[in-house]
Amino acid sequence: MDTKQRESLLAEAATIEDLLKGLSDDRVIERLGLEQRLEEARTELEALDAAPLGKLLPITFRGKPVEGMHSIDAGFASAALRAFVEATDTVAASFTDDLKGRGRLPSVSRSLRIIDTARGSFGFELELPPPELQQDQLAIDFNEADPYERAIETTFALIADAAASDEEGMSDLIAEIHPRAAAKVHAFAKVLSDHDAGFAAEFEGKQVQLRESSDVQRVLDALKDEDMGEREERIEGVLLGILPESRRFECRLDDGRLLTGKVDRVVADIGELKTHWENKPASLQFRIVSVRANERFILTGATALAGNP
Repeated sequence: MDTKQRESLLAEAATIEDLLKGLSDDRVIERLGLEQRLEEARTELEALDAAPLGKLLPITFRGKPVEGMHSIDAGFASAALRAFVEATDTVAASFTDDLKGRGRLPSVSRSLRIIDTARGSFGFELELPPPELQQDQLAIDFNEADPYERAIETTFALIADAAASDEEGMSDLIAEIHPRAAAKVHAFAKVLSDHDAGFAAEFEGKQVQLRESSDVQRVLDALKDEDMGEREERIEGVLLGILPESRRFECRLDDGRLLTGKVDRVVADIGELKTHWENKPASLQFRIVSVRANERFILTGATALAGNP
């Protein structure tokens, strides 16, 4: 649904209704014209309401590139918006595709679009288009929210955790997405830093902001590429259990360590994994994401030990 069009029609219908209330009965021609336009507006609203609703994301900027509500440096605005959209698109790709550490980024079928300028400071009104039919099948399969909405919320959370130097929170989020997606968030912060700018954004009641240069610098320091890594490893152990809804696992390794983490999205059938491998010695395959000293284990599969059926 075109959100701005709906708001315009609602305002128009309310204005016409007020005009009709104040119109005397003898002004028949004017009344007929207004009633006809009111009916048309209501019909258009019904058609819009039957369509899926887009979600608004206002984003505003502050600092050297911005002159109050009057103007914004065009080069900065273009670079900042591009970097922000690339960050959310890459996080979305990590939820809807098997995002790799290298190579071309998967294309996303939906992305944020500009629909207006934002109020309060100089910025833009972005909108996430509604999903089309037969899209976002992963969200349906995993009983999750729209992966693109989740990507925006995750991007917000990663920026907030990085600005707060919350390494535990950052580690959990980067393991859920991919270090490559976190690097795109770092690239957005770099644009802000290079132009001595800050930003604020809001989506579905959630907010994030980097108001001061020190906030931006903390994000840059927290998301350094050299501090993040990913590797694959096979470790022998026993899978003790999996919670299907949360996709969390617990396993005991042969060296005695107890590991907990999440099952990777590449594992589509949790039930099959539970049936075949719970409480059985196996070679467990993990994707291990590290953020400095923090490691997160993501279970990607299991195979029989040598000599075992």
